[in-house]
Amino acid sequence: MEKKAKKARSAPPQSRQKDWIDQLPEEILGNILSRMAMKEAARTSILSRRWRNLWKVYGSHLDFDASETMRLMFDGVKERHIEAPKYRDWVNQVLDSHEGSSLERLRIAFDLGGSYIYATAVDKWIDFAIVKRVQRLEVDLTAAAGCYTCSDSVYTFPSWLLDLPSDFPSFDRLTVLCLKSVSITEEDLAYFLSTCPFLEQLTVENSSSLQNFRVSGQSLKLKHLEIGYCQKLQNVEVSAASLVSFKYAGPRINICLIEVPELALVSFSNQYCEKFIINSPSSLYLSRLEKLELDLRFTGSARCVGFPSNFPEFSNLKHMELKFVAVADESALFFSSIIGASPGLIKLTLKYDIDWATRHQTLSNPEVFRNQGMLDVCEEEWEEQARRYSHKCLNVIEFVGWAGIKTDVQLANYLLETAISLEKIIVDCRIPRYTRTSWNEELCPMPGNREAALLSAKELQRKLPPRAQLIIV
Repeated sequence: MEKKAKKARSAPPQSRQKDWIDQLPEEILGNILSRMAMKEAARTSILSRRWRNLWKVYGSHLDFDASETMRLMFDGVKERHIEAPKYRDWVNQVLDSHEGSSLERLRIAFDLGGSYIYATAVDKWIDFAIVKRVQRLEVDLTAAAGCYTCSDSVYTFPSWLLDLPSDFPSFDRLTVLCLKSVSITEEDLAYFLSTCPFLEQLTVENSSSLQNFRVSGQSLKLKHLEIGYCQKLQNVEVSAASLVSFKYAGPRINICLIEVPELALVSFSNQYCEKFIINSPSSLYLSRLEKLELDLRFTGSARCVGFPSNFPEFSNLKHMELKFVAVADESALFFSSIIGASPGLIKLTLKYDIDWATRHQTLSNPEVFRNQGMLDVCEEEWEEQARRYSHKCLNVIEFVGWAGIKTDVQLANYLLETAISLEKIIVDCRIPRYTRTSWNEELCPMPGNREAALLSAKELQRKLPPRAQLIIV
């Protein structure tokens, strides 16, 4: 007996900890596993014989992430026709071994190429999600290169799975539905909105068949709606009392936001963003917004958009984020009208890329150079317009893409002069570049002279009001 006690005391701490965990009731172990990511839960199978199959029963977060493989496919290191079958087999193997009765999350994210080849497999995965009464379903079949117009990358959602008898499992617990490069009809989306009482988040991107989309219903709990790159889409009508955020990226279409009393965030990207600015929409929901994101990078130089001098007031706006491309050494003060339309603005984020090529063409092409005089007149008007505004509530200004040239230095000086309550200015010399979609970004090293950019950023210190902080990244 004494020998056994000595042996237990001499056991390494790691071994004693494993023994202690093994003694926990299965219900507690299952609760732990249900909160773990799929790969982490699967790794527990090596702990002991008891753990070997537990994750198959209690693992409820099945995230088939293959982002690294997708990156290598984009770089040409790996080939899709080899990797796609591997991905299919991986998903099939895990789903076939899953023994749990329910599922919190199922995420499929891979470029399957001509998805009709794998349609049967994807149908099976969605059927699995129904049987397990999944809460979060994400199917992202976007091409590795992010091409939203490639019809061969679009898979058609299996409508027949929605017509099953009432005594069959359904999507009645669904809270999040994300479909990218999945073709789905207006009728199928209406099914989800009408039969999923807990649905709070809906994302639809690159649906080749969607033409009209209507969101309406007194019992809707939908809080977040994202629609992007649906090339045939013509009309969107939203009446949802619980909606908090709305994002749209794509061509100019008709968007009608009617009964959205809780709407706090709106994000527009691509050609529709230009329409939003030019038409200067006046709507009740605009006066309630707390955050506005405008992505103008796909329209070329932001100065070509034609910002109106009198923009409707965003009386409740607290945070504005502007993404754009600016021609090197040209003024960006045309933004003063939309910034000035937000008297309660607390934070302003500017993310931009400098167009050096257009500036070079302007200086080297005589015909283009003659138009420079017209641009000079515009810049004088922008400067005069900017003098009309004062930003009394603006506390934080963030520059992402700082190059230290006239474009951003002039804009910074203007904001420093008018933001009388400024507490912090953040200057980041990295360039925000979109990766596979306009909503997924990565910061890249700037192509120009980083040292000169940093030096110009440090010069801002002398112009800061008392107690304001300068942070350089």
